[in-house]
Order: sequence, then C-alpha cells, then structure tokens
Amino acid sequence: MPKQPIEDIKGELYLTLVLLDAEPMLLRTLASWSDGTLDERAVLEDVRNWNEAKMLELKEWLPTLTGEALDRVQESLRHYEEARAISP
Repeated sequence: MPKQPIEDIKGELYLTLVLLDAEPMLLRTLASWSDGTLDERAVLEDVRNWNEAKMLELKEWLPTLTGEALDRVQESLRHYEEARAISP
C-alpha cells in the first residue's frame, strides 16, 4: 500500500529539521508523530510549548546581545510574533 501524502510530509519535515540542526526534542516529537507514538494533538502541544519556551529564552538573552546577533534575534522574534498573530 502506498504511503499517504501526510506521511511524506512528516518525513520531509523531519529531514528539514535535521538540516536546520534542530534540537533533539523537536526531532523526537516529529519522529514520534511519524511512527504513531504521538497523535496530532500531542505533537501540536509539544511544538507549541517548545516555541513559547524558545521565544521566552530568546527574549531573556536580548540584553546580552549586540550587533548582528541582536539584529538576528530581534528579527526572528518579530517574525514569530507576526506568524503567531495570524496562526489559529
């Protein structure tokens, strides 16, 4: 039986995270979704929690950053907040 398109999407998302050198927690979450260990609600909860924790971590580090590093983090936070505002 051929794989469903969602299974292909899961696989590609995993590979994307690998190439982006994603944190192990994110890789484990996606792997668990792919193998059926976690359902979609659990994955959504894990990823949302990770996103919020990462955002708070980046905000905590802002006062210690300067120059290009500060600019990159501020831009990432702006993009995140814009995306979060239009996300369901």
